[in-house]
Amino acid sequence: MSEVRLISYHYFFRTLILLGFSSYIVILTKTDALQYYIAPRMMIYVKTASVILYIIACFQGYMALRAYWGKPVACECEQPVSRSTLRNTVAYGLLVLPLLIGFLLPNTALSSAMVVAKGMNLSAAKSSIAKQNTDLITDNGSSTGVNASNQGTAPSTVPPVNSSPAPASSTETPTIANSDAELQKMFHVDNEWDEDFSKIGMILYKKDTIVVKPEIYMEILSSIDLFKNNFIGKKIELTGFVYREDNMSKSQFVVGRFAVSCCSADATPYGVMIDFPTAQSYPKDTWVKVTGTIQNGSYNGNDIFIIKATQIEKTPTPDSPYIYPNFEPLKELN
Repeated sequence: MSEVRLISYHYFFRTLILLGFSSYIVILTKTDALQYYIAPRMMIYVKTASVILYIIACFQGYMALRAYWGKPVACECEQPVSRSTLRNTVAYGLLVLPLLIGFLLPNTALSSAMVVAKGMNLSAAKSSIAKQNTDLITDNGSSTGVNASNQGTAPSTVPPVNSSPAPASSTETPTIANSDAELQKMFHVDNEWDEDFSKIGMILYKKDTIVVKPEIYMEILSSIDLFKNNFIGKKIELTGFVYREDNMSKSQFVVGRFAVSCCSADATPYGVMIDFPTAQSYPKDTWVKVTGTIQNGSYNGNDIFIIKATQIEKTPTPDSPYIYPNFEPLKELN
């Protein structure tokens, strides 16, 4: 085989690979499956990359045709084509294999199987993404964050180990603020990093029912976690998937969601412990909407807040199953 014809085959193969990656991104976008892998704020870069890959593929195709017709583009600007079959197979295989995996495997959201590997975070205020929120918002001149010492508790996770959970606490009497001065005292913070969580807490405290909206899911739970003693007895409503460990009692499971900052690789599962008499009837990964009251509780030796559920409804999987950091959470509440 002539050198020129060999070069043309390499160019054709490179064209197909580039078109494959570009097409895969387009398919993910058209089927709304891109959200399973990339956070919304990163999608514009991925979509731009698909256009760039398409342009490069067109140029590679042009060079392939020129070489095939015996008129290669002689720019002397690239590495000579290798004649080693093994080397070419390995080089192209590293690109083709992930492409095939992407096309052949189904596009699904992360589920309980991933939670088992990472562990469920039951203390939203101490999560790494909440801390990242603090850093990013502070850079923009605002002040949102968490103070791990505010409640004097360590981060709570549900590791895949066998330990006996503490029973859910009984119903407790809510703290009542009779004036704005008392409310501000209840949500007083000693540093500027927690001021936005304090403001969120005061807004939530005035509501009859705290609805944990997906747009500020993490911010609401972080505020409740930081000032949980102020919310005892408050009615709350949230949606998520069911997660359960073998060491939980029959009346317990966790309603959780994955928080994504950049992509699915950094997804962090966290949620809230639910106490409900028929909790065992809800299988893992079932999406539910829980209504109940906030109570103090503990799990694996950590103080957490739990929801004493009064109603649980099965709900379809949302179009956007993940939650994302919100750097202007107060706008969602006002």
